[in-house]
Amino acid sequence: MADVNFSVQQKGDIYILKVVGSVDAHNAPQFANKIKEVLVKSKKLVMEVSGLEYIATAGLGALMANLNTAKTQGGDIIMAGMTDKIKKVFATMGFTNVVKIVPSVDDAKF
Repeated sequence: MADVNFSVQQKGDIYILKVVGSVDAHNAPQFANKIKEVLVKSKKLVMEVSGLEYIATAGLGALMANLNTAKTQGGDIIMAGMTDKIKKVFATMGFTNVVKIVPSVDDAKF
């Protein structure tokens, strides 16, 4: 079973969720719950994923469910610092058309 770690930082009305490690079928519920927990505080979420090494389809599903919730409530989730390896997964699944991906947290604009 892979490990995933989270840290949360606030910049004004934007929350930054740093995700480090791997999101697999076993910890995808924990990933989903952490995103929900942050979205309760702010509908503007930047996920800093430069330390994300792997994301399984269960993790992508958790992300998409939360993204849909955020968007229906007038918010958004922006992915920042994505590695080429993870970007390839997003592209293969067609998520690059749905999720806003920026080079760094500072590039995230809502």
